[in-house]
Amino acid sequence: MKRKRLTKTIEVYRNKQVVPIDFRLPGDAVSCAGVQAMVVGLIPTERPVIPVFGEYSLEFEGKKIHPVNFCAPYINPQLHNEETQHRPGFLPLGVPIGENRLVTGFYSDLGEQITPLNLVFQPYRVRITFDLITR
Repeated sequence: MKRKRLTKTIEVYRNKQVVPIDFRLPGDAVSCAGVQAMVVGLIPTERPVIPVFGEYSLEFEGKKIHPVNFCAPYINPQLHNEETQHRPGFLPLGVPIGENRLVTGFYSDLGEQITPLNLVFQPYRVRITFDLITR
């Protein structure tokens, strides 16, 4: 057995937008050991970290397995300090992957970008990385 990382990127264009997630895992995947979601891009904020920027939910095997409903953080690359703040790691899963291989779910923007000082929404991406066990 080997480990492989698979990254899917979704784009968010509106405040409080809900973006569907729908794709198939590769044929050699036998299980998903973990998942990580990160907001990427430059968001106009003075905060180095916004721990709950969005929320994501994932279902595996045609909605038979629903192991993840978690938050996605934003880490400002210009203000982040590796010495005092850490990046979140992978959320451990251990989900077996059968013949279906379908991953569905959603990402929801929680409106953290719009403030009295910032009324313009900056589109951004969410990078979801899967830690797969493969044949």
